[in-house]
Amino acid sequence: MKRILILASNPKGTSVLDLDREIRDIREGLRRSQNRDQFDIEVRGAVRPKDLRQSLLDVKPQIVHFCGHGSGEGGLVLETDDGNEQFVENNELSRLFEIFSKDVECILLNACYSEVQANALIQHINYVIGMSQEIPDNAAIAFSIGFYDGIGAGKSIETAYKLGCNAIETDLPSTSPNRRKLTVIDSPDEERPLIIPEYLIPVLKKKEQLNAIALPAEPSKLSQKSQLEPLIGHSDWIRSLAFSPDGKTILSSSNDKTVRLWDIETGQLLHLLTGHRDRVKCVGISPNGQMLLSCSADSEVKAWDKTQLSHKKTGDNRYTIKASSSPITLVNALPVSPVAQPPIFVAGAGNGRITIWDRETGEWQRTIQAHSSSVLSMAFNSDGKWLASGSQNKSIKLWDLNNESKQPQYVIGNAHMSQILSLAISTPHQTLVSGGADRTIKLWDLTTGKKRSPKHILEGHAGRIWCVAVSPDGTKVASASADFTVKLWDIQTGELLQTFTGHLGEVRAVVFSPKDNLLASAGDDLEIKLWQI
Repeated sequence: MKRILILASNPKGTSVLDLDREIRDIREGLRRSQNRDQFDIEVRGAVRPKDLRQSLLDVKPQIVHFCGHGSGEGGLVLETDDGNEQFVENNELSRLFEIFSKDVECILLNACYSEVQANALIQHINYVIGMSQEIPDNAAIAFSIGFYDGIGAGKSIETAYKLGCNAIETDLPSTSPNRRKLTVIDSPDEERPLIIPEYLIPVLKKKEQLNAIALPAEPSKLSQKSQLEPLIGHSDWIRSLAFSPDGKTILSSSNDKTVRLWDIETGQLLHLLTGHRDRVKCVGISPNGQMLLSCSADSEVKAWDKTQLSHKKTGDNRYTIKASSSPITLVNALPVSPVAQPPIFVAGAGNGRITIWDRETGEWQRTIQAHSSSVLSMAFNSDGKWLASGSQNKSIKLWDLNNESKQPQYVIGNAHMSQILSLAISTPHQTLVSGGADRTIKLWDLTTGKKRSPKHILEGHAGRIWCVAVSPDGTKVASASADFTVKLWDIQTGELLQTFTGHLGEVRAVVFSPKDNLLASAGDDLEIKLWQI
């Protein structure tokens, strides 16, 4: 088992890199390789110097891949706690990797001017690949694809390096500015080959006396997991999931405009619910498991009575409502109250409004102008009293639904550096969990909105956090990310417990079963994966 550690850094104020695509292409390449079972990939995003040390200790990788910015003599560009740039000097980097020279076989520095770091590291590491000058995103990604195609095929580092260089030469389009311009076609005798500038070709450094690298005999702790057979049937991205209260079925929605109810034990599709005219973004289930709710991008909410579905594949829905009067206003969240009384569900819309509806009748109850921008996420606590809302403008608010006041209990301004994409609440630990487009998960004191101690920020994902969920006992947090992974965290210590890999696309939904220590996730690869924790 060869372990690959991918470190990603793109600090605020620096040019935006397509790191998600680079990481996705690396994962896809290795997963389609004939030796895919021999690799374990761990991704760490928004890397700070202390994360670099800790990840080397935790993962014990044979290949370290850095994707981000380089500054030549100034050092490698990592991040500070608040996301700004922090330089790691070359000597410091060299001394760190000297400690891990018996584990690390190769370092790939996919960053501009990183040949300087390669020269410093080659004293201790067998192979180091760096860039002599600036390298554009598409060239860096092309090299990664070719390099890991070779690694996945069992080739040596030197052969994989040549394949990466070949990918730059063959896969990149012409860099000429005269694209799609009418020109005279030369005769075959005058045809000129595409010349790739020499500075786009990475530089391979090889240690004079190679270290003996012993591969770990057993899979890493993070890869020891039980994945059950996936549920397959949707024909487009899966957007949301909801378990029934008894844990026997799961509800899913998709961009294919359908809602599906699945039997967990058999993996069979029980009911296919149709009628939505747009992609279905959200689903929910009532506390007694009898009412199924779904909401499409055109703000249409449908309620389905499960008892009416027992004798036919697709049943008529009980009612349909428009959660927003504007046809262009998206509804982004549809949490269902976890208690029987009052029977309500809530819709959060692109106009910043939260609307509260009677779950049994579909009647409107009241509207709260919650945010000045789109409401992207919402979550109830376990007794249905508190509702948290997160917005596009980075703020989180907490609402007391027993109070008719339209003022929140508190406001967390600039809770993340970008959009608040998901929220969840652990009632036993009085903790509010938020997931952001800034690739971080944050823990807040539910009663005050203050930063939760001792651990406030959970970092490790290399892509935006599409969804967070809290386990039924409130002790664990699951996170689904654009980096193709699901991670499991201890809510008290903030420790990363497990990383689930296997998705071949961004993971947009994750949910705990109320029974059997089961976790479900789904996203762009059209599969619902079930994980035994």
